Order: sequence, then structure tokens, then C-alpha cells
Amino acid sequence: MQHRYLACTLLFFFCTLGLFAQETLADKKKKATDFYYLNKYQAAQSVLISIKKNRQEDKETKLLLALCSYQLNQLKEAETMLRTILESEKSPFPETWLYLGKVYHDQHEFTRAIDHYKLYLKAIPANHPNRTTIREDIQRCARGLALQFKAPRAIVENLGNTVNTPYDEFAPIMSPNFTNRIYFSSVRPGNVGGSRNNFGQPDEVMGRFYSDIFTSQVNNGIWTSPQAMHYLLNSPKHEVLLDFNANGKSLFYFKGNSYTQGEILIDTFRVGSRTLSSDPFIGPVEATAGLSSAQFIGDTMVIFASQRPGGYGGLDLYKTVSVRGRWSAPINLGPDINSAFDETTPFLARTGNILYFSSNRPDQSIGGFDVFRTLLIPQINRWTNPDNLGLPINSAADDTHFRLSRDGYTAYFASSRKDGYGERDIYTAYFFDYLREMSAPVVPPPPVSTQTVQPRRSNPDGSPVVPERVEIASRGTTIDLKPFYFNQDGQWGQGVELKQLEDLIEVLKKNPQLTLIITAASRQELAVSSRLYGGMKSAENLANYLIGNGVSPVALQLRSIPPPADFTTTFKTVSFQLSSLGEIPVKSAVSPWLMGYTEEKGLVFRIQIGKSNSVLQSPLLSQDKNTLSEKSLSNNTYLYTIGRYNSYAEAKTALGRLSNQMGFATFELVPYLNGIRLSRETAGGLSQNYPDVMSWLEVR
Repeated sequence: MQHRYLACTLLFFFCTLGLFAQETLADKKKKATDFYYLNKYQAAQSVLISIKKNRQEDKETKLLLALCSYQLNQLKEAETMLRTILESEKSPFPETWLYLGKVYHDQHEFTRAIDHYKLYLKAIPANHPNRTTIREDIQRCARGLALQFKAPRAIVENLGNTVNTPYDEFAPIMSPNFTNRIYFSSVRPGNVGGSRNNFGQPDEVMGRFYSDIFTSQVNNGIWTSPQAMHYLLNSPKHEVLLDFNANGKSLFYFKGNSYTQGEILIDTFRVGSRTLSSDPFIGPVEATAGLSSAQFIGDTMVIFASQRPGGYGGLDLYKTVSVRGRWSAPINLGPDINSAFDETTPFLARTGNILYFSSNRPDQSIGGFDVFRTLLIPQINRWTNPDNLGLPINSAADDTHFRLSRDGYTAYFASSRKDGYGERDIYTAYFFDYLREMSAPVVPPPPVSTQTVQPRRSNPDGSPVVPERVEIASRGTTIDLKPFYFNQDGQWGQGVELKQLEDLIEVLKKNPQLTLIITAASRQELAVSSRLYGGMKSAENLANYLIGNGVSPVALQLRSIPPPADFTTTFKTVSFQLSSLGEIPVKSAVSPWLMGYTEEKGLVFRIQIGKSNSVLQSPLLSQDKNTLSEKSLSNNTYLYTIGRYNSYAEAKTALGRLSNQMGFATFELVPYLNGIRLSRETAGGLSQNYPDVMSWLEVR
């Protein structure tokens, strides 16, 4: 594929050299300028190089050649040319500083970019129309300086030059039926209809290819050469895939002579048939493509971008829903999401309460369009303030068409960042943590009959006995969840324990919506703070083993407790609970000596009294029977809580009493559901079923 593109370019280059042989310098400059403004940068660069070789280069052609290098992602060459212009010209064009700023901005050298943007502002008149845009770019650089120290959420990779070309690839859509396949749109040589001008007429010199729909799949980590969709689907017009229907048997796509004028069609092509029935979509969604892409959700909702009257600025996000076969009037998603700038390419996650979209708001983005994430709080029908996903998902360029895979770890998106192969490339993001918003809606499992062995009061060594069977109702199999006993040397690892960990690893990999709560208890004759710390080290020991065998850190929650009064063994003990924020697909029984510690159900509140990187010294730890320490696996912080309250009102009263008693104002309430600590993001989606969560959110 790449050789074909190279051959086409060389053929064009040699043909045009002959044409230009008799042309004047003015003719060549006009030809190069025309190519440049038609986004045919390679052709413009070829003309300018011929001028340079003939020693006809002047101030204008030097700058235009540098700009061509910039547009072709040749940033080092562009920087060298622009700096040479500044050093050699007494009065360089102001755009020299502007594009040096862009070169540094695209390389995330935000401070140098700001310096050159300011030099450009000094060089242009006070009434220059670019002043507002450049001030916004300076804002974006400042935002980049702040976000570059934010911990990354994912690793980002370009899909490579098998999929991407020196042209334009965008709008990736994952196959609803095959996890290793994606569809995307591309403007490239060989597309149906050839190169055409703005009037849709064939034009091999000044024309541009129209977009067609392609598919590719990854096999053993290698992407296959993209295949164009059926000739009955692709045509001499623009085709852009928008989405698939609920069962994956039909697709929605845009067809038009331009990205702003066309129609949305529903493809009902059947395998084995030589006909294509593309029916028009009858609904209040503009027939546009590009940045105005829509998401079709479950055949009953469409979220789309529109610049219709009554919005908040440029493109706003709207939704329309189907009721008894009729689409409602579009509803603006409101000022929590939409701004005075553009909001585009929406993606609603499977749980229905997390929305991703791209926006070019300068006070919150790094470059052009950045990807944002927002959470719906259904109790008040409001969205949280959008959160920028940060580097490396976002860049100084346009990052759009973000969509998550059903595996909850992978995303695909389009980006025009300057380390790519062409105008826009397709990228994939591999998230470090499982994104729970891609969990399937929880369906209560069918009843499972489980016989549980009644526990004896104690083992011969004095340790308690717990029921040995935990039924995973969603799978219909059983695993053992016995506690682990550490000896005085901190050792564990007998055959039975290793088998249990292998079972846990399998369950957690197959059920990413589950959380494994590892709770340690130590009977060592030490202060409570030291016992909590020592117990946590045992929990970390087991967590490291699980992570080393492929379990995601986000699936683990570590805790340490002082043992209950009837805890008789002299060793450290670690117990396990499988939990979930939704319906818990687990049946288990716990011995009475740990009830309320290692297995929790429902919503409770605790008071966080401090955090530390090691042992926390506080008299409160030894004064409360519900003392608990936790470990966040994203950093080395230990969190310490006391109390356990079944309602927000009770917890708030206890917090006020404690704050007055201790004179501290730094204590805070933390909610837990089924033993899982809730953050603001995870709590928002639960507020409808748990009013106390809403009360907690309202005072945050």
C-alpha cells in the first residue's frame, strides 16, 4: 500500500517538473500556494523544492516551504527552516514566530510555545483577527503545563502504517460481533470515484479523494491490510460509518458530496445478496459527518452534535429518543456539558451514566479538541464537571471519535497529532484500570442450590473454621475462600492456598466487575497502629502475587483491622470477600468471629481520620472497635478510618461530635457499598437507589 502511494507521488512529481520548466517564478509560487490551500502539501513542497534548486527562493517561498514541512509532520525540518529565517531575515513574516510556537506546542514544549506565541502577538497589529485565537492557544499551553504532571490513565499506540496512511483516517467504530475488528473511514488514493474537486467533478491535479469505509482486524497483535467495504456501499460520494444497530446486523452511515450536506442511511445489505437496501434514517438528526458524528444507542436513543439555534455556542450535544417508533424533538444536554465552544463525537458508555466527548474549550483543553469524561447524577438530572482525560490520550492536536471497547480496557480514537503518518490517524488506548462503566447491566442470576458445611468452633490449633464453599452464581461453579494463616516468619503458600489463589485469578479475569477485598488481621502484641500496618503488609504480599499473575490492581481493595475479641490464633490472618457495586454475583458465608469485618453488605459510612505513607500515630485508632486501614494501589498512601454508620445522618452527627471533641476540621465521611470504598465518580451513579449517597455528594 505504501509503495503504491510513493509511486503515485513520484509520478506526479516528475510530470509536474516538466510542466514547471517553462513557468516563471510567479507562476510556480502561485501553483505552490494553490496546492497549499487545497491541503495538497506534498505537491506544494515539490514545487517549492524545485524553486529552491533553481536558486529562485525568496522570503515568501522560504516560509511556505517551512509551513509545508510542518503540515507534513516534519517538525524538526520545519523548526530548522523557521529558525534559519529568523536568523537571516531582517524583518521576517510574523507567521515565523507563530509556527515555531505551533512546532513546540505539538511537541508539548508548552513554555517555549507560549514564548513564541507572545512574540507573534507583539509582531501583529492590535486589531489583528488572530489575537483571540492565539490567546486561547496560550491558555491551552497553560493547561498542558498543569496536566503533564497528572498520572496517565493509559498507554496510547498508533495502529501503524498498515492501517494509517499519509492521508486521512478517522471515525473508528468497533465491530459489535467481532472483538478483533474495527471499521473506520479514510480519504486515500484508490477510493471509489477517484480525485474530485469541490464541485464533485474528477480532477487529478487539484482534486481530493472522497472518504470510503474500511475494515481491518488484528491477528496475533498485527493489524491486517484494510479492506474497503462492498462496492454497493462505498460510492463516488463521501461515506462515513456512524454506528451499528443494537444487534449488529445493520449499520448507520453518512453519504454526501460534502461532510456538511448529505443523508444518513441504514444499510440492510445481506450476505449472499447482490442488492443493497439503504433506507434513509427518519429522525431529527442533521445529515452531517466529520466532527458532527452521532452515536446510535440501542435503537432507542441518538446523541449527536448540532449547531442549531438555541445552543450555548458552536456545536452542542443533543439527544433524541424513540418512543413508540417516533423520535422526540432534540434535547440539548445542557450547560454542564456544552460550552461557548464546540462539543463533538459523543460516546455513552454501557452503564448509561458516563459520557465521553471531545471539546475545544481553551480553558480546559491541551490543544484543539480533547477527550472529556462526565458522570450523570440521575437524582438531580445533572452532569458533573467534565474531566479532561489528560496525556497521552489527549495531545496538542485534535483528539476525537473516542470509543471504548466492551472489554473495559481498550479504546480507539482519531488524532491529528504530529507524530502520526498523515492528517489524522487511528490510535488505541490501553487503560491501566478496568473502566466499570463498560460493565454490562446487572441481571439477577437464577437461584443456585448450595449446601454449606456447618463450621466447627475451632481447628485443633485453635484457629476458627469458616465455611469452605463460595458459589459464583453467574458461573455455577464453586471455589474455596478459606482464610490464609501466616506463620511468625510471615510465610504462606501451601498447595491448598495456591489452588485457591489460582481460582481467584480465574474468576477475577472472567468477571472484571468484581472487586476482591483482602482483609488482614494481626494478633501481634503491638500497638494498634503497628498491628494495622503489619497486617497491611500481609495483604500487600498477597496482592503482589495476584497482580503478578495478571489480576488488575483496580480489582483489589486492601484492608487491615485489629482482630475481634475472640480472635485466638497468634498468627496473622488474611480473609477474602468477592464484591460488586451492583447485584453481587456471589453467595458466601462467613464465620461469626469475622462478621462485619471481612464481609459487608449494603451502604455504610466511615470517618476518615488521616492518611500516611507508613504508620499513623493517633489515639483514636485504639478507641474504636471499627478501626480500619486501607491501601490505595494507585499510590503508597494508607487511609485510616473509624466508626461504621448505617445512615448519612448518623455519620454526620458522629463526625460533628468528633470534630468538636478533637478540634480538627480535616476529618471526612466516606461511603462504602458492599465493602467497596466509593469515590465521587462511582457514587454518582448509585445516588438514585441510595438517597444517602446523594446527601453525601451534595456537601462534597
